[in-house]
Amino acid sequence: MSEKEDTGASQLVPEISVDDNESFKNLIDVDLERLATAMELPKTVRIKANSVLESLQRQDEFKLISKPSAIVCAIYIAAIDVRMPYGPSDPQLEIGYLEKPDITVTDILQKSQTSVPVLFKWMNHFRDACLSEAVRFHLKHLEKEYCVVSALFHTHERLCSTIFKEEQRGDTSSIPLHTENCVTNKKQLCWLLFLLAKERLLTDGQIVEAFYILVCCYEYVLRTTPGFQLNSPYDEVQVAEDSERQSDLMLKTLSEQFDLSYEEVVLVQKNSVEPCFQRLFQGEKGMELSTLTDQYEKDYKQKGDLNELLFLQNDPHLQPLEQNGNLSSPRNDEPDGPPITPVRAALNTIQQLKKILSSTKDEPSPELLAHFKNCSQNPLTSIKERVNRMETVFINGFMQQTDRNQAAIAKQRYVLAKRLYYRVMESMLNHERERLSQTDFSKLLNIDSFHVSLLACALEIVMMTYGASWNASFGTICAGDSKFSFPWIIKTFGLHSYDFFKVLESFIKAEPILTKEIVKHLQGLEKKILEQLAWTSESPVFDALSKTETPALPVEVSPLSNTVSSADLYLSPMRVVTTKSKGLSPSYGQSPQKVSSPANELTSPEKGTGKRSQSLTIFLNKVCRLGFHRLEQLTSLLNIPKDLQHKIWTCFEFCITKKTGLLKNRHLDQLMLCSVYGICKVAEKEIKFKVIIRTYSELPDASPNVYRHALIDRGEYDSIIGFYNRVFMHNMKGYILQFAPTKQTPSLSPVPKTITSPVYSIPSRRNFYVSPLKDSPFKAPQSPSNMTPRSRQLYSFGDLTGSNEKLQRINEAMSRAKNGTTGTTPKSQKRLRFDPPAESESASVAVTTSESPTVVKKVKMADNSLKPPTGTGESSGDDSQEIPR
Repeated sequence: MSEKEDTGASQLVPEISVDDNESFKNLIDVDLERLATAMELPKTVRIKANSVLESLQRQDEFKLISKPSAIVCAIYIAAIDVRMPYGPSDPQLEIGYLEKPDITVTDILQKSQTSVPVLFKWMNHFRDACLSEAVRFHLKHLEKEYCVVSALFHTHERLCSTIFKEEQRGDTSSIPLHTENCVTNKKQLCWLLFLLAKERLLTDGQIVEAFYILVCCYEYVLRTTPGFQLNSPYDEVQVAEDSERQSDLMLKTLSEQFDLSYEEVVLVQKNSVEPCFQRLFQGEKGMELSTLTDQYEKDYKQKGDLNELLFLQNDPHLQPLEQNGNLSSPRNDEPDGPPITPVRAALNTIQQLKKILSSTKDEPSPELLAHFKNCSQNPLTSIKERVNRMETVFINGFMQQTDRNQAAIAKQRYVLAKRLYYRVMESMLNHERERLSQTDFSKLLNIDSFHVSLLACALEIVMMTYGASWNASFGTICAGDSKFSFPWIIKTFGLHSYDFFKVLESFIKAEPILTKEIVKHLQGLEKKILEQLAWTSESPVFDALSKTETPALPVEVSPLSNTVSSADLYLSPMRVVTTKSKGLSPSYGQSPQKVSSPANELTSPEKGTGKRSQSLTIFLNKVCRLGFHRLEQLTSLLNIPKDLQHKIWTCFEFCITKKTGLLKNRHLDQLMLCSVYGICKVAEKEIKFKVIIRTYSELPDASPNVYRHALIDRGEYDSIIGFYNRVFMHNMKGYILQFAPTKQTPSLSPVPKTITSPVYSIPSRRNFYVSPLKDSPFKAPQSPSNMTPRSRQLYSFGDLTGSNEKLQRINEAMSRAKNGTTGTTPKSQKRLRFDPPAESESASVAVTTSESPTVVKKVKMADNSLKPPTGTGESSGDDSQEIPR
C-alpha cells in the first residue's frame, strides 16, 4: 500500500451528486466570491478561502454538507489560518495578535446567516480531515468558551429576575432616576462586567470559576443600586451603614441564595475580581455603561471571535444551546421539577465532594495514627514532611498556570485533597488489616512513590471537580480540557504514570461513596495510562521488563477472585514462575531477523523459568484486556470473521507481551491497526488501510493522532502507514507470515475473560457493587412498550405506589425457586410469569420453563467469550512469502 494513501476518516454518505467536477468547482468559486464581497474580505483571506475550498472538495466529508455550508467553513478556516500563520504555539498569542483580525467570527455568522451551533456541526465533519493545527486549536477553544458563556447567560437571566425588581411604570415613574440607575441597565452592567472580567481572569473553560466571577460582578453592581430596585433579602442588606460590612454581607447573601460556598467566593473576589476591577476602572467615568461598552468592543475586535454582548439582544446567530446538565448523579429529586442546568450540575459535584469530606480533618485521624504507631518504623514524621513539601510544589505549579494572586485558591484546593488523602489511606490500611491479618505496614508506608501517587490522585479528583466544564456534544458535565488536565498533576510532582496507575483501583474501592462522575474520570485516566502514558521512554515499565527473567505473559485471573491491592502492586515481589509451552511453531516467540534499520526494535530474550514482577503482570494483563476490547469493537465494525479476529488478537497480544519495544513512545492502538492490516493481508482477506482507519475513527476512544503521528525513530514521525512499512514490518514480518494459508498456524492466544468485577459501588452500602449485565443466550425480552402487568412481573425503581407488595411477591417467588433447587416442590402455583412461547419454540424452550430453574441460571451465567477456532491451514508454500505493502 502506498504511503500517500489518504488516512482521513470519513463516512461515504453522499447527499449531493456531481456530474462535472470542473463546472462544480467554478460554481463554488463564483458563490464564494459573492459572499466574500458581501463580507468585504481582504484579498489574503479570499485567496486562502479558495484554496481551502479546493482542499475540502477533495475530502469525502465534503459530500456530507451543502455547497453554501462548505463555503462558510472555507471562509472561517481561511480567516483563522491568516490570523495565526505560525500556528497555536506562536508566543505572540500569549499577549494577543499584532494586528486586528480582518474579520471576526460574529461577522462571518451574521453575513452568512449561520448560527454558532450550526457552524460547529459543519466544522465537525472536517475536524479529523484537513484542518491545520491553528484551526483545530481555535475551534476547540471557541466551542469550549461558547458553551460556558451560553450556559452562564441562561443562569444570568434567571438570577437577575430574583435580584432586581421588574420595572413598574406606575409607582416609580415619578421618582427621578438617572438612566444608568434603571434596572435594565443594571442587568446589562452585570453581564458586561462579567465579560470583561472573565476575559482577563478565566484561564480555561471552567464553569464553576466563571460563575464565581459572575456572582462577584453582581455584588459590585449592587453596591450602587438603590434598595427599592432590589427584591428581598437584597434590599435589606443596603441599610448597612458601613460600606465594607455591606459588601461582605451582600456577597454572603448572594452565596447563600445561590447555594455557594461563601469562603470560596470570597477567595475569588479578594484575589482575582477586585484587583481586576481596580485596573479596569480608571477615572470618574470608569464605571459608566458606555465607557465599559467601548472597552469591550475594543477587546472583541482585537480578539476577533464572538461578540458575547449580543446575548443580551437574543441574537439568533448566538442562540444559546439547550441548558440541561443531564447528569445521572446528582439528579433532580423532584420528578416534576425543572432540569438541572450545567451551572447547577457542576456546583453539585463540588458540594458532593465536600459532603464526603465534611467529617474529615486535614490531618491524620486517631485511627490512622494508631496504624502508624503499630509500624516498626513510625512513618508519621516523613508523611507530614512530604505533605508540606508537596504543598509548596503544588501551589507554585498552580500559580505558574494562573498568576501570583491565586495562591490562596491553590491552598484551598490542596486542603481538600489532603483530607481525601488521609481518608483514603486510612480506608486502605483498614482493608489490608482485614485481608492480611497484620498491623505492621512499615514497608508500604515508607515508600515515597506510594504516598505521592495517593496524594496526586486526591488532587486530581479535586482539580477535576472544580475544573468541570460543559460538553456540548453530549450535553453533560465532564472534566474540562484545561491547563490542569491530566497528566498535569503527575508532571508537577515528577511522578511516573505507571506508579500513579497502581493506586487507582484501590482508591476507588477505598472510597465507595465517590460520585459516578469521579469514578468514571479515574477509569478514564487508567485507560490513558494503559494505552499511551505508561509507554514513554523513561517509564519504569521498561525497567521492570529488563529485570524480568521470563516473558511477562498476562495471567488470566478470575475477576471475581481478584483481590489485588495497591500494597501488592507497590511491594510487588518478584516471584519465580515456570512458563508452559503452548505448542508453538519453531518461529513463535523467537526474535525476528534483525534488519539494518535505525527503527529496528529489539525484544527481551526468552527463558523457560525466571522471576516475574507481580505488578508488571497485572499491568500487562490490563493492557491486554483493553487492547482486546478495542480490537473486538474494530473487527465488529469491519465485519471480520471470528476465526480471523482470533488470529489478529494473537498477533496483537504477541506485540504487547513479547515485542513491548514497539510500544515505546507510541500508542497501543497503533499496534492494533497494524495487526489488523497485516493479518488480513497475509490471510488473503485484505482490507485497505484507509478503510481500517476510517472505521477506527468511529470508535468512542479513537484519536486522530494515532494514525497521523506515529514515531519512526529519534523524533521522526510519520503516518500509521509509514510506521507499518518502516517499523512494524521489520519487526513482525517473520511472525505474521506464519498465519498465511500455506503455513501451519501457531497456537492462538487465549481470549481475555469477560470482566465481571465491580464497576462502581453504591453509597452507604458496604460491599454492594453494580456490575455490567452479561449477555444472555436466550431470546431478547419483549420491548417494555409491549409488556403488560399480566405478561410480566414488573418493578419500577423509584415508584412509591405498591413498592412493598411488588418486592415481597418477587422475594417470595425467588425463595420458592431456591427451595426447588434443594428438592422441595413448591406447593403454591404463584411464580414469576413469562409470556408463553410460540408453538414453533415450545420444544426448544421446554427445559427452561419447567422444573429446572438452576439449569437456566447456569446457562445464563456461562462464559460467552469467543472460543478459539480449531481449524488450521496446511503447512505448505514458499517460506519467502512477503506481506505486500
